[in-house]
Amino acid sequence: MAAPLLITPLKDLCVKVVAANFESCPTFGPLPDKYVKRIIDILPLDLPLELVGTLISDDDYWRRRSQARWKNCEVAAHGFSWKQLFFERNLQEFLEQFDPAVTDLSSLKRLLTYSRRFVQTVHIRQLPSHLDLQILFDCMVNTPSALSLSYNLKDVGMDYDRSLFGMKLSDCRSLAKALEHTETLTYLDLSNNSLDDDKVRMLASGLVENLSITHLNLSHNKIADRGVRALAKLLDGHSVISLLELQDNQIHTEGAKSLARAFKNNHCLLSVNLRLNRMGDEGCKAVVESVRSAPTLERLNISANAAGPGTAAAVVALLRVTGSMTELDLSCNQFGEEACGGVRRALEQNTSVRLLDMRMTGINPDDELAIAENLRARQERLDKAKVLGK
Repeated sequence: MAAPLLITPLKDLCVKVVAANFESCPTFGPLPDKYVKRIIDILPLDLPLELVGTLISDDDYWRRRSQARWKNCEVAAHGFSWKQLFFERNLQEFLEQFDPAVTDLSSLKRLLTYSRRFVQTVHIRQLPSHLDLQILFDCMVNTPSALSLSYNLKDVGMDYDRSLFGMKLSDCRSLAKALEHTETLTYLDLSNNSLDDDKVRMLASGLVENLSITHLNLSHNKIADRGVRALAKLLDGHSVISLLELQDNQIHTEGAKSLARAFKNNHCLLSVNLRLNRMGDEGCKAVVESVRSAPTLERLNISANAAGPGTAAAVVALLRVTGSMTELDLSCNQFGEEACGGVRRALEQNTSVRLLDMRMTGINPDDELAIAENLRARQERLDKAKVLGK
């Protein structure tokens, strides 16, 4: 006996037809949501972005499209939105591979203009074109909120040339001009760009007019005292920068003193990282002493700066006053056993500090253990109070 003939329901046929012809007829009409979902689930993954970007917000579609294009997709780094991930990664690839001799500039402007509705963070790992960044900000009005820019070069091989790496003065000039008018950019990361004093001074000329950037990362560069003096002028009473990262630069004593003077009049800084510089005992002491007058600073890192007993004495004075400071990293300095003992005793009088790193400072093992136990007990009390709602 022949098997019964199974006829595909008309609704299923309609779903397939709408999906197959979506590019030529991009509409769902008055279809119920359950059928819209079924159509989206079988849509091709190569439809034009300008078409599906506006019409499709279903995260499953963008997840499938992202995973089909890239092996590693960390959605947490893109606001937990697969759509945002796709547009940000797509724009990143286009910018990193952009060659004005091959690709028309109008194509880039079109992509920037369209992508701005779905992009919050622009992360660029290489920019061999040295594109005028004013174009990016002009096209992406009111976006992005974060810009991470590195002028490196991937897959160089035997064609390696040191001059291919790092920002040029012309790049700093164009970025400084753009920064004067940005109103939504809150995070700027220019780490590992071979920035020297002249380049930082050029950037500072644009940052002085900026009132949106709250997190500035200039770590792993070649910034010395002249460049730091220019940055210190940004940290006046009108500054909105709350997180400043200057680790692994070439800041010496005079640069540290410039920062210290700026900290005294600043009412916005929450965190400063000066790790791996060359401030010495005198410079570190000036920074720590200035923190006593900074009412908002919560985190300070001066590790690996050749600080000595003078800095330790300033830390003791700081800890004896319970202020806003909660995290202090003093590791890899040259305090000596006696000075470290003074820090341990001062910590016992302080109630605000929750993290104090004294490793590799010449500290006595007993003092190091006492500090660890003090901080552990303090954290347990805070956790208990949080659980009890106090």
